[in-house]
Amino acid sequence: MAQDEINAREKIFQATLELITGGENAERITTRQIAAKAGVNSALVNYYYQSKENLLSQVVGVMMDDIISRVMQKDSMNTDAQTKLRNILITTADAAFKYYNICKIAISTELKQGCKNSCAMVMPLLKEMSMGHSELDLNIIALQLMLPFHHIVQDPELYNKYLDTNFFDEQQRRQKINQMIDCVLAGLSREVEQ
Repeated sequence: MAQDEINAREKIFQATLELITGGENAERITTRQIAAKAGVNSALVNYYYQSKENLLSQVVGVMMDDIISRVMQKDSMNTDAQTKLRNILITTADAAFKYYNICKIAISTELKQGCKNSCAMVMPLLKEMSMGHSELDLNIIALQLMLPFHHIVQDPELYNKYLDTNFFDEQQRRQKINQMIDCVLAGLSREVEQ
C-alpha cells in the first residue's frame, strides 16, 4: 500500500474514532460525515473498509483493546486473576453501554465469529485460575462467561426483564455482572471438588 493510501485509511479511522468518542450517535454517522472529517473522498470509506458497519466494528475493536490493555496494565501488580477478570468484564461492559449503538454492531460481528476474540481475552486469566482444568474445559467456561454478556448488549430490554436488571444503570449492571461471574466460577470450583 502506498503512503497516501495508508494516510487516507488512517485518517478515515481516526475521524470515525473522534466522531464516536465525541458523542455522535453511531447509527446517525454517515460515510460523508466521516469522509468530510477525514478530508478524503467519501468513496474511500467503502474502498478501505468495505462498509461503514465494518469500519465502526474495527474502531470499536480498537477502543475495547485499548480499554482492556489499560485495565490489565493497572491490574498487573498485586492483583489476582479473578479480580483482573472481573475488572475486564465490568470495564468492557461499561464501555459497551456507554457506546451502546456502536458496540451493538461490533458484538454482532463477534457473535458471528463464535466469540473467539472475547474468549481469547479471558483465557489467560482462566488458565491462571484453572485449578487443573483442561484447555477444552476452559474454552467452555470462557463461552459461559462471554456469551451472556454479548447477548445482553444485543437485547438489553429482554435481559432487563429476565434478570430483573436495568443494564443501562451502572450500579445494577455491575452487580449483575459480579453475580454472573460468581455463578460461573462457583461451577468451576465444584467441578474440581468432584
